[in-house]
Amino acid sequence: MVRALVAAAEARDERGLCRMLHPGIRLTVDGGGIVGAPSSPLEGRSAASAYLAEALSAPAALRVQAVNGAAGVVRCADGRVTGVLGLRSRGRLVVEAWLVVNPDKLTRWRC
Repeated sequence: MVRALVAAAEARDERGLCRMLHPGIRLTVDGGGIVGAPSSPLEGRSAASAYLAEALSAPAALRVQAVNGAAGVVRCADGRVTGVLGLRSRGRLVVEAWLVVNPDKLTRWRC
């Protein structure tokens, strides 16, 4: 499922992303006040898929990697990690996601 999510994000396929998300998904984005991010969690598959399609898109490389003990996505651009997406799923749908784009919290990650 995570590999399919990466493929949809790389293709900027918002509809494809939307199909992988639970209707009640909650996406929390941590920009730390350094990187622009929504001030509150995004609720629902339309809002979450639109945001993820943009946030994970090129020019960047996406890699499936363990995040907090589960499959997640690491986004690399210009030789550094620019985002880490953690996912919680139920069945084949993502029910909760956390996207960290705060550079202060990404210093231990490597491309």
